[in-house]
Amino acid sequence: MNINGFEITGYQLAFVIVSAVTLISAALVVLLPNILRAALFLGLTLVGVAGLYVLLNAPFLAAAQVMVYVGGITTMLILAIFLSKDVMKVKFARATYNPVLAALASAVMGLFLIVAVVASEWINRSAASGPSETVGDIQPIGLSLLQPYAFPFILASIILTAVIVVVAVIAKEDSSDGS
Repeated sequence: MNINGFEITGYQLAFVIVSAVTLISAALVVLLPNILRAALFLGLTLVGVAGLYVLLNAPFLAAAQVMVYVGGITTMLILAIFLSKDVMKVKFARATYNPVLAALASAVMGLFLIVAVVASEWINRSAASGPSETVGDIQPIGLSLLQPYAFPFILASIILTAVIVVVAVIAKEDSSDGS
């Protein structure tokens, strides 16, 4: 496709679409006053990040993003919203809003992130070494994630499961006491 003399590939078009969906849904997470809708848009934002991983040729990270964040964290957030008593009836008061200060803080943070990425060692090293030959090899990722951290990972899973059960019991007791 040729637009105004620029050759646009399908990959670039997909990147623009996925990036736009991710950025718009992230903005809606912050701007929407309804917490349930914000949580749903958070799920869409995380799906967009997974799409960016796919475009970066990192299917393992994309699958982990969908399973852990979209499947687990978003579901837990929505469950917590539903189990919280009268959370949907709460109107959040807007704090003092200063768009100039917000734009200045965003610009400073953006500049900091750009400088951090450009000056980072890993980006300079990867640019110097060229494309990696082991792009599809996920064994080192799995070993580094689970070998030293298998016990803490299982312990965190058990604790999160216990928290969900306790929240469900507390929410059930609150609803039966009020009726």
